[in-house]
Formats: sequence, structure tokens, C-alpha cells
Amino acid sequence: MATRTKKYWLANNPNAEITNAEVTELGQLSSAELQLLDEDSTNPSDGSWASVSRWAKAGYDFAVDGGATSAIGLGVTIPDNAIVTGGFVEVVTTCTSSDDSGTMALHIQTANDLVTATAISGGSNIWDAGIHSIVPAGTGATAIKCTAAREITATIATDAFTAGKLNVWLQYVIGE
Repeated sequence: MATRTKKYWLANNPNAEITNAEVTELGQLSSAELQLLDEDSTNPSDGSWASVSRWAKAGYDFAVDGGATSAIGLGVTIPDNAIVTGGFVEVVTTCTSSDDSGTMALHIQTANDLVTATAISGGSNIWDAGIHSIVPAGTGATAIKCTAAREITATIATDAFTAGKLNVWLQYVIGE
């Protein structure tokens, strides 16, 4: 069985790649620590390098996904035992519906766990262009643990959306 060589970007620069062997030669990371950088690694370990924080990005775009009142899977799945600790919603294009009474909620584990259903016309409209907070806010009390692999989902209700584009950014670690 051939060993697969993995490459890692340095400082998110795809033009500065190094392989497992090169990292090991540098003496900065052990093989176990290097394994944590592998996107397929879902086994936390004890120690100072117990887990690496990860980010997931899922997008909703009216032009692609439509705006019917329904649950819309955003095509990004968070792994089993992931603990979502934070994130934000980046609204690129303000969402609209025929009379702005349409609501959207975001969830990963249970209804409304990322963003509670909020009307476009609401005073604290999270669906206006800009960066907006989500429920997980970096504390144990607001963290969400996935009990299975879960798809990030947007649920539109009350009135179909007629426009809008947003990205959901979630920070998570893999628990046990």
C-alpha cells in the first residue's frame, strides 16, 4: 500500500507548500500534531495540541437556491461530535420578500440553534447586508454539539424570499 503524501499551506499561501516529511524535518510538529492538520482527522487527543479549530462556510443565494418557504440545505455538513463554538453571518445582498414579512432561521442540530427565525422587517434585521452575530458566542453555554453529521440549513417561512445572498461561517472543534 502506497503512502499518500499530504501537502500543507504555510500561512494560507498555496504557493508555499510543505510535505509531511518537510514538516517533521523542521522539528516543529510531531506526526500526531501534523495529523490534526488533516481535514479528515476527527479524533481528538489529550495534550496541548488536542484539537485544531476549524471553520465551515455555507452559502445561501436566492439566484441559486430559490426562496420558497421551506428548509434549504446549504450543502455543507459539520461532522459528528463537532462542537460549534462561534461564527457569524455575512449578508452579501440584503434579503427581501414580497412584503418583508418573510423569516429565515439557521440551524445545525435543532431548530433555531444558530439564528432564531427573524423577519426581514424586524427591527434587529439580521438579513440586511453586513456582518451579524449567531447564537454560539464562544462560551460553553452557547456552544452546540452535533450528535451526528449535520448539514447547515436555512429555513424560510411566512413569505417566500425574492432576493438575498449570505454566507454562514461556523467555527468548531471535534469533541468525543
